[in-house]
Amino acid sequence: MLLTVRDLHKTYKSGTHALKGVSLDVKEGEFLVVIGLSGSGKSTLLRCINRLVEPTSGTISFLNQDIAHLKGDQLRKAKRQIGMVFQQFNLVKRRSVLANVINGRLGSLRTLESIFRSYSDGVLADANKCLETVGITDYANVRADTLSGGQQQRVAIARSLMQNPRLLLADEPVASLDPATSNSVMQYFEKINKELGTTVICSLHFLSLVRRYASRAIALKAGEIVYEGSPDDIDQTWFKRIYGEEAEEVEIV
Repeated sequence: MLLTVRDLHKTYKSGTHALKGVSLDVKEGEFLVVIGLSGSGKSTLLRCINRLVEPTSGTISFLNQDIAHLKGDQLRKAKRQIGMVFQQFNLVKRRSVLANVINGRLGSLRTLESIFRSYSDGVLADANKCLETVGITDYANVRADTLSGGQQQRVAIARSLMQNPRLLLADEPVASLDPATSNSVMQYFEKINKELGTTVICSLHFLSLVRRYASRAIALKAGEIVYEGSPDDIDQTWFKRIYGEEAEEVEIV
């Protein structure tokens, strides 16, 4: 088991109880998708796993180590094995695609490399390999802000791959993209999962994408898991339970 979460709670200072005793197991090589309404706790769960958000209580065992309570160098070392892709691409717009990808390894680069941006042949080769994985090598020297939204998200994925992560988290990575581009981007997550063997946990809104790409799905509602199982078993009855009686399913083809 790559990741084990037990009785995870998160209460924000505002009083919002975003996660209420969430427990789940994630096997190595899975493609797990988290679904639910906005505000159901999806982003909080992912951000607790990579410690961008501090859990209030509970355990997060990653590679047999409880990372929920790590600090300092131990936490930084653990986080190097967890990549993260966000809804907003978070690229340095004025820098090249290649430079943005290399930023994914800043935590382990030598100080002089980071300061003078003079990278070893090995780092450059790794960055180009990551760009090749997401099919964007031709844009290596292009400024990031000249790319389309889908291309920028692929750069963000390549940047996360520079960590050579065991676990890749993606927080609604296609929410700001059009349907055709959404499928294109999701295909790269599928490629990373199947060809590189990287475990993926991804939050999504559209069930058509969930059914197409996920090996397993969990649904959160008001901070609690209300469904866990095959995406194909989420029928209309389950859809209404998860999203509400008035919700209507929208498909991306």
